[in-house]
Amino acid sequence: MTTNHNCGPQADPEFFDALNKLFEQYPEAADRYMIKSMTLELEYLKIDFRKQVGVSRIEDGRIITEFVDRDPTRHRQCCGYHHGECILVCDPRRYENRLKPRTFLSFGCAGKSA
Repeated sequence: MTTNHNCGPQADPEFFDALNKLFEQYPEAADRYMIKSMTLELEYLKIDFRKQVGVSRIEDGRIITEFVDRDPTRHRQCCGYHHGECILVCDPRRYENRLKPRTFLSFGCAGKSA
């Protein structure tokens, strides 16, 4: 699958300029976050984050994310937010105290299959 993203610093320069200034203002926090396009989740997998949440684990040197129905009775460590809501939880049993979960901020952007 080849995707041309209509997002990122070239598409939203003012947003990324402001974000870079914010990261410069809080360098310790900047090391804990990244920005990620939501094209695959929103356009290709059609994930409805109001109903589903991603659960990530490490397996054989890969990060595996599965999307499951939200379960308000289960409390897990959130490691991904979209519009202030948790959309990705990290399964702490799978980390085996080897890694400290990091958080990413996500933004949706239009993509086109080529």
